[in-house]
This record gives sequence, C-alpha cells and structure tokens, in this order.
Amino acid sequence: MEKQTETGTFRENNNEEWMRFALQSAGLGTWNMDPVNKEVKWDDRCRELYGFPEGHVIEYQDILKYIHPDDKVRVDQAVTNALKSESGGEYTVRFRTIGAQDKKLRWLDCKGKAYFHPDGTVYRFAGTAQDITREIEDREREELMIALVENSPDYMAAANVHGHFFYMNTAGKKLLGISDNFDITTLVNKDLFHPDDFAFMSGEVYPHLLAGRKWSGNIHIQHIQTKERIPCYGDFIVIREPGSDKIIGRGATLRDLRPALQAKQEQQKLLALLENSRDFVSLSDENGLVSYVNPAGLQLVGLDSVEEAKRSNTDFLFPEDVASLMKEINNSVAEKGQWTGEVNYRNFKTGEAIPVFVTTMRVIDSATGVSQGKATISRDLRQEKAIRQQQIENKAELERMVEMRTSELKKANIDLNIVNQNLEQFAYVASHDLQEPLRKINMFSALLQDKYQDQLNETGMRNLGIIRNAATRMTTLIQDLLAFSRVSRQDHLFEAVDLQKAIQQALADLDILIQQKDAVIEMDELCTVQGIPLHMTQLFHNLLSNALKFTLPDKQAIIKINSRRLADAEVAEHPQLQNGMPYCEIRVTDNGIGFAPAYAKKIFVIFQRLHGRGEYEGSGIGLALCQKIVTAHHGVIYAASEEGKGATFIVILPVFTS
Repeated sequence: MEKQTETGTFRENNNEEWMRFALQSAGLGTWNMDPVNKEVKWDDRCRELYGFPEGHVIEYQDILKYIHPDDKVRVDQAVTNALKSESGGEYTVRFRTIGAQDKKLRWLDCKGKAYFHPDGTVYRFAGTAQDITREIEDREREELMIALVENSPDYMAAANVHGHFFYMNTAGKKLLGISDNFDITTLVNKDLFHPDDFAFMSGEVYPHLLAGRKWSGNIHIQHIQTKERIPCYGDFIVIREPGSDKIIGRGATLRDLRPALQAKQEQQKLLALLENSRDFVSLSDENGLVSYVNPAGLQLVGLDSVEEAKRSNTDFLFPEDVASLMKEINNSVAEKGQWTGEVNYRNFKTGEAIPVFVTTMRVIDSATGVSQGKATISRDLRQEKAIRQQQIENKAELERMVEMRTSELKKANIDLNIVNQNLEQFAYVASHDLQEPLRKINMFSALLQDKYQDQLNETGMRNLGIIRNAATRMTTLIQDLLAFSRVSRQDHLFEAVDLQKAIQQALADLDILIQQKDAVIEMDELCTVQGIPLHMTQLFHNLLSNALKFTLPDKQAIIKINSRRLADAEVAEHPQLQNGMPYCEIRVTDNGIGFAPAYAKKIFVIFQRLHGRGEYEGSGIGLALCQKIVTAHHGVIYAASEEGKGATFIVILPVFTS
C-alpha cells in the first residue's frame, strides 16, 4: 500500500513537472481569477507578461490599468461576457499591455474558460496568456512590405524557375495593360517581350540568373494590348529557398523610362530654346556664382565661352552700380521671388554700357521645394532706345512740318478769301453788267422785229429770232451759274426743314409745267432734315423739273416722292456719311425716258448733257447744282436708271435732331 502511494505521488508530481515544462516551452503563463473577490492569481511567466516586478495575486482592476487604452474596454467586455453562464464561459481575446514597471508594449493572446454551478453561478475563471508580440510585429512588417510592393510606382513581379508568374503588383499590371482580375499564372516571361527583345533576355539576362547572379540594365517590354515597346530600367534577382542556396524563382523590378525620356526631351527642347534665344539668359547659384550663359548672352557682354562667364554676377555690372542694385535685387527676390528693372551691363571687351531690361527669379525644385539658385533673362534695349529716339526726332520733325503746313494753309486761306472776293465781284458783274447788255439785245431785237417786220424779208426775221433766242439762253445760263456759285456749306444757317413744305413750294413754282405735261405727283409723308430751306426748295425744284422735262410723249408722266430712315448698317455702306448719325433717304422716281447706267455719274457733271438742245431745253447745270447742294448739306446723291424705264434719284440727308 505504501509502495502504491509513493508511486502515485511520483506520477502526480511528474505530471505537474511535465505540465510546467510544456507551458514554459510554449511561452505560456497561467492565471486563475476569483470571480467573487475579483482577484487574479498567476504564475511567474504571466506576471512577467504584464510587467509586474513581484506578487502572484493582484486585483483585477489593477490589471486593467496596464492594458493599452485602446484595448481596455474590449478586454473588460470579453471578461464580463465570459462570466455569464449563457456565454458558455469561453474567453479568447488579443490585446496589448504596457508593463507596470518596464513600460514595455506587449501583445498577448489570452484564452480561458469560466466554470459554473448548476444554478449558473460562476465559481472559477482560469486560463493562459501567451506573448505574441513577435508574431504581430512580423505580420505588421509583412503587411507593410506587401503594401510597399503593391503601392510601388514600379513594376514588381516574381516567377518560378520555369518563367511562370505567381505574383505581379498593381503598377506592373497597369504597365502591361493587364486587368486586376486577370489570372497572371497563365503568363510566362515570353509573353512580356517582343521576339527581338526576348532574344536579348534569353542571351543576356537569363544566363546571369541561372548562374545565381543579379542583372541590371535597360530593356524593353511589350504592352499586352497595344504591343507598344516600353523602355524600362530593370533589376533582376534570383529567389532562393529559405535556409538553402536552392534557386526557386526569379524576381524583377522595372522602372518605366518613358517619363524620364520625355522629361529629357523637354529639357533638350528647353536647352535648345535657351541656346537659340536672342536674349541674355544666365543661371547662378544662391551665392551669385554664374554657371551658365547662353550664346546670345556671351556675345552681348563680349565673352567667348561659358567658362569665361563662370564668375560672380556682380562682374556683369559697373562697379558703381553694384551696391545699390544688388541690395534691391536680393530683397525683391527674397520677398517676391523675382525682380524686374532696367540696368546697364558692361561689355568685357569694349567697356560699352549696354542698357538691358532684366528679369531675375528664384529657381525652385518642384519636387523638394528647395531653391536651386537664380535665373536671369535680359533684353538688349539698345535698338528699342534707338527707335524711341528716332520716334522723338520724327515727332519733332512732324510737328515742324505740321507747323509749316499750317502756315501754308493759313496763307492759302488768305489767298482763297481773295479769290472768293474776286468771285463775288465777278458774280456782281455777271448779275448786273453782263445781264444789262443782254436785256438791251433782247429789247432792241424785239423793237426791230415789231417795227421793221414788214420791211424785212423772211431771212432777216429768222436771224432776229435767232439773236433773241441766243440772248435768252445766255440770260438763263448766267442765272444758273450764279445759283451754282452761291451754294456753299453755310452750317450756321442750317435749321429744321420740313421736306413736305419745301417740295410743295417747288411744285407751286412748277404748276404751269405740271399742267402742260398732265403729270401726276404722288408723295408720301416725308421726313424733316437739317438744312437751309431755300436750298432744299431749289434742290427739289431742279429734281422735279428734270423729271418733268424728260417725259415720254405717249405716256402720262407719274412722279413718286417718298422717304425713310436709314439703318446704321445702310449708313455704313456710304463712306461719305458719318457712322452713328441719323440719315433720311428721299427717292424721286419718274417713268420718263431714263438713261443708260453708264451715265449715272456723268449726269451730275456741270454742263454735261446727254441730249442736244434741239431735243430738250436746259443749260446742263441743274443736276450739278443738285449735287453741290446735297454735298454742302453733308449728304450724298446718286441716280439709277435704264433707258426707256424711267429714272430714280436718291438723296440722303442728315435728319434734324433737336
């Protein structure tokens, strides 16, 4: 019996040792919580996991103090749930602790179980705690690496030793034109290359990988959809089995070179632009040391090479200007990022002062935002200043010529006044002295005809008739010439003229002729114009007289008069008229003999006749007088006609505005 007891004791102790050994090997600590008193008993391992220096019994509330704030509520809720009989007593939770003494952050995986009496009262709550900090950190590092790879802008992919892909990141799929749901395991290396490029890979790159070496350099891959050859810089490595040198796959990282090549092309274009610019262009560092000057700039300041230009930017200025200018420039660049103004550069060979308009600006690295120095663009002002000086001299010369011309015009006006005075004297002579002899010729011819008609033969009487007719025509001609010479622009006499009244007056003067011709006059409501009343009556007297003169013998004469306000666009069609001014158009239309369109302008020339005197009476001055009156009233007159279809005379005059 004693032997049996010893054996049982040995086995019990042995089992406890084995259990303790197993727990230590697994890194587990044990704990036991009194659900009633809220006290926790734990072993040394569990105490270490919470960072307590000593003690195997501790209050539950004290333990909560050292659970990470973000996890505390969740852990407490898990314990509360486990102590409820309906939960089954299961307790599993992962959380962080902050060591009570060492302040070390640890991740714990706690598992436990609550035990209940038949009435549902909990009497025991025990379990284990395991440090999983290393596991969590490894997983976080793994997730970080995966995130880095997935979010890398470069192509990253891996394939087995046979070239079959088992991974490709998002950037790689985008570069090749592969959708996210495409099964990349169906791809092999050969699918990514043009045949010529794959031959290069097979002969140059893959042998290095088969030998266990990495390879880096420029290659081309092919877009799956468009077949575009994409230049890339590639890094190829071999993937080895962990713990051995056995090669189990290949990895590649590719950087798309198209943006870099495009940027290089843009840089080359910019450099070509600078090299071919006609302006001075330079680059300098923060201390003002010049590193580049374009060819036009070198020529401007008399330098032969960029090496000669690598000096302080103050050397390009005259010494006496340096202090004030550099202070102003540096302050403006520091505050505003740039400075503009006019300075004098010095030519290093001739010493000439060259006026230039300068723009100096800070150059900022777009990626880092750090200043890289300054850029300066300067425009040579010598030609502009020469042109400006020439313009000043030309202006002075023009003013001198204008003054001289004005003086000449004043003299011409004086001479014109003298001529006008002479014309007035001529008009007086024409109206008095010339008409007096004509009246005597008429009077004595009539006396001879009356007194000696019985003594004169038929030839004598015919000759006297010819003399009288000639004298009458001469009188009419002189009177028409006088009327023509008296028309001028007398704007101070202008007033509102009701054309209705002016034409009625003209019709009254022509009443006998209208009756003789049995003519019909049709007239609409007419407008009011700006003019001289007497001249307006004279204008339409001549136009109506002309219409009555050239009637068809076998057709009743019908003359129509109407007017309308012109639109702005219609005014613009006549260069003689002033845009923006209101104008009235008056049309005088007859159904007479008309004239060929080729004579539309010729009929307004003084003494111009389209028919002989034997056919139609007149001096050839009437329409010329009409044109002179209209011109003096700042208007236009023209005619439209066809032979045998009548004529229309169009008069455009300014509308009267109060």
